[in-house]
Amino acid sequence: MKSLTHIFFLSIILMLISLQLESKPIPVASQDASILQIKVTVLYPNYIQPWRFKNPEIRQSTGIYIGENRIIVPAQAIYFYTNIEVKKPDSLKVYTAELERLDADLGLALLKLNDTSFSKDLKPVQFPSEVYLPGFGTVMESKDQRNLEEKKLRMIRLDVDAYASGYVEYPYIEIQSEEKLDGVGELIVDGTSRIPQGILYQFKENGMGKMIPSFSIKHFIDGKFFPFKGFRFKPLVDSASRNDYGLRKDDLGVLVAEIYPGSSADGILQLEDVILEVSNFKIDPKGYFDHPKFGKLNMSYLFHNTYDTESAFDKKIKIKVFRNKKPLTVEIESKPLNESSIRIPHGNTRFQMPKYLMLAGIIFQELSEYYLTEHGNQWRNRVNKELLYLNDFYRIKRNPKEGKVIFLSQVVPLSGNKAYHTAHQMVLKSVNGKEITSLEELRTLIKQNDSPYIKFVMNDGYELIFKKEEISSLNDEAKKSFQIVSDSNF
Repeated sequence: MKSLTHIFFLSIILMLISLQLESKPIPVASQDASILQIKVTVLYPNYIQPWRFKNPEIRQSTGIYIGENRIIVPAQAIYFYTNIEVKKPDSLKVYTAELERLDADLGLALLKLNDTSFSKDLKPVQFPSEVYLPGFGTVMESKDQRNLEEKKLRMIRLDVDAYASGYVEYPYIEIQSEEKLDGVGELIVDGTSRIPQGILYQFKENGMGKMIPSFSIKHFIDGKFFPFKGFRFKPLVDSASRNDYGLRKDDLGVLVAEIYPGSSADGILQLEDVILEVSNFKIDPKGYFDHPKFGKLNMSYLFHNTYDTESAFDKKIKIKVFRNKKPLTVEIESKPLNESSIRIPHGNTRFQMPKYLMLAGIIFQELSEYYLTEHGNQWRNRVNKELLYLNDFYRIKRNPKEGKVIFLSQVVPLSGNKAYHTAHQMVLKSVNGKEITSLEELRTLIKQNDSPYIKFVMNDGYELIFKKEEISSLNDEAKKSFQIVSDSNF
């Protein structure tokens, strides 16, 4: 019996020692082969002519081996990939990887390799929960066939922003360096301890850049979701507005300006609520609070961060609001972003292909910012002002039933649709009197409609009328004459 008890306690001690060893941050050596070269062949879609693709391109980035034949890379490097090649430093062998998982807002992706020999001589990089700020760091990158290169930078402060113009604001670390950096996934380690601190995802010519902190990377690798507050707020700094909402103090409060349908805040917060406190932190009129370690931070940190014990993940967050000139305390349960609440996609592509539907040689699409930006650097001056207005102010659904913005992007010039050749970038209001909320719905309506005529009405009152029997024949002519493969791509 004593022997069994002794074995039991010994196993407990060994388990605790093992846990301590696992939790201890592991430094990355100066010539660690786990910093890899990633070469990606991409085939970007053509948003103006969505039945085509652009010419293939090659993208180079840094990959970091994290164990189990998995590599972490920037998401921007692998959007619309056709082939992903991985090389170790000082090695001629090329391995092929596939995408395992991606987080568009955080801007990271996990790659998986099936070749069991790949992990030989590779030591997994482990990302801890702790970051050392402010401080000096070392950038580790692998280029061409050379050994690892190291450059110096300074880690200045932690702030909150939307990575690569995503939807969710995440914590990032602002960095500064006098050396030329690429900002394509290089590993950054602490300058003294060589403990991983994050991944560089942006660097500008002015010597400033941004890196994803290690605690966010660890959260992503663990496969956990990222919480999203589910609303947007605006500063409340002018005295007239503050007096109108009944605020007596000049140092507190921001205004709830938009609520995402189906989100954490939906049904809990209301438009024009004034947020005074979040998790007992007082919120100033510009939307900032005083963090005990990182200084002034955007309020979104309290909802979106994943920093150790402060993480909003899997928690209820207490919010003190001023509603109808009375104080009120509510709680919201942290949830991930509800993608269906995005009416007009913007920011990064999130791997979404542009959809189109051709009817009588007329191309209909769902409005996205990617379509608008395809018109060059001066796109805001070149596109239809109604589309621009919708993109700026109606990106988020006002209610769950609100659909996509369907618009006529162009008319393929055929003799049968000659009367409408000048139609361009017009928002579709209805078809045979019915409002349309998606391209799928539009296609179904045309197929099932019993009327001999199909009437398209635009927002400005412009009308296009066809015999139903003409639609298919004109599509066939357009496909033959302009090398359009299909009537639709969904």
